[in-house]
Amino acid sequence: MFMIFPALLVIAVLILLWWLISNLTEHGPKWILWQRDALFLWMGRFWWFGKLPWVSGVLHRVQAEDERRKEDARRKKAEADAREQAERDRAQKEHDALVERPIPPDIKRDMRSFLDGSFVGEDRSPLAYVGYRVGKTRGLPSRERQRRLGVCFRIEIPSDLDPKYQGWGAPATYQRFRSIEKHLKMLADMRSGRSNQRFAVADWEADRTWFQVEYRELAGLFQRHPPRRYW
Repeated sequence: MFMIFPALLVIAVLILLWWLISNLTEHGPKWILWQRDALFLWMGRFWWFGKLPWVSGVLHRVQAEDERRKEDARRKKAEADAREQAERDRAQKEHDALVERPIPPDIKRDMRSFLDGSFVGEDRSPLAYVGYRVGKTRGLPSRERQRRLGVCFRIEIPSDLDPKYQGWGAPATYQRFRSIEKHLKMLADMRSGRSNQRFAVADWEADRTWFQVEYRELAGLFQRHPPRRYW
């Protein structure tokens, strides 16, 4: 047993040396001063320690530096909180402006026609609900398709649609953004091998790219700061 103790002592010393070298390598010589200052602050809690003539000067300086660090940390936190609040307010303002934007009359007509049963096509999704169409024969121009994607992003999904589309998320949210983006990708992937669908596939791919560029940043903002109506 007595032979084990020296071996354990050597191991403990090696671990201590490794700890010292690691900290010195990472932080440099100033790390030693940090440890000294931390010791002085801890000892400063005892009244007699501050009375020592060779300690009081150093203790006052260390305490002043510690208070400056704390004040700097409080200032940085206040600035970060202010920035976060400003971003939260911007998210709410942009969301409200988006969902309150009027739906263009021509898109409203398409929405009514869909609910009345006048829609013809395979994809009975929220995109079809707003009159979104692709392809060479019945497809809409690029700008018209983009208008409808924007409307689909910000409106309520009616209960008349397949229940699975209720999982697309609330209007103007990150979930709605991802649902539309994934749906466009799914449509393109399902028909990518069909030569008679190449124009439709090209439209879906182009629209997905446009939608990502146009709404990704805004959707990310809504993800970080969900609008109050969805809390």
